[in-house]
Amino acid sequence: MNLIDMGVLSEKRRDILLLIQKKQGSFEEIAALIDISPISLKIQIKKLLDSGLLEEEREEYKLSDMAVPIVENLRELIDLLAFFERNIDYWKKHDLNPIPDFLLRRLEELDQFELIEPDEAHIFEIPQRVMKNLRISEEIFAFFSCMHPEIPSLYSEFARKGMKLTLCVTEPVAERLLKNCPVEMKTLLGAENTKIFVCSRDVNLPAFVVTERFMAIELSQNNGRLDGQLITCTGDRALYWGRELYKYYEEASEPLRG
Repeated sequence: MNLIDMGVLSEKRRDILLLIQKKQGSFEEIAALIDISPISLKIQIKKLLDSGLLEEEREEYKLSDMAVPIVENLRELIDLLAFFERNIDYWKKHDLNPIPDFLLRRLEELDQFELIEPDEAHIFEIPQRVMKNLRISEEIFAFFSCMHPEIPSLYSEFARKGMKLTLCVTEPVAERLLKNCPVEMKTLLGAENTKIFVCSRDVNLPAFVVTERFMAIELSQNNGRLDGQLITCTGDRALYWGRELYKYYEEASEPLRG
């Protein structure tokens, strides 16, 4: 039996390995924590010992050195599959290409996100929950590849209040802002605590914002259309993930000078 059959395809052996990864223990301790009959547990542990994935030391079972990276990657895979499964309809319909590979592999860090559905009566307005978090944030990092009608006035208001803003937009959005919103752009470019970057990449990431309080992202559908759905997160891992996504695009951008 190969290692894939031994540690991955068998649900019982997989559960044993994941349990022992968290804490090594005796047969009795493992049996008390896992939903496997004692007879079956003995059989599965023997197979794992024979394969070299488990070791016994002072009547306790632990992962072998070889098993440590295998089980670590196995846990990451299971977490990622569980993450997608919880919202499979959303992920099947939306374009994940704007998310770089190194963050796509860590998408489960968004964890228990909230999916905000669009309000048809206020389709062109920023959701109130997002607006509330923006107004009480101390520092905002945002990326836009679409021109939302509220963005120029909202962010120029933030700039006048002295909030720390770092905005990154695609070239088409930058051109529209400069042409159609000269007053707001003058405020943004003249604000001491505001930085604006222009990304030359052809990227379809409609809207993304991360602060010290929350993160929100809007992805387009696979057909390129927008449905107004927003993912919002507040966990520490999600905010760190969000800061890395923003940094990825800022590093591919140039400052916009006043």
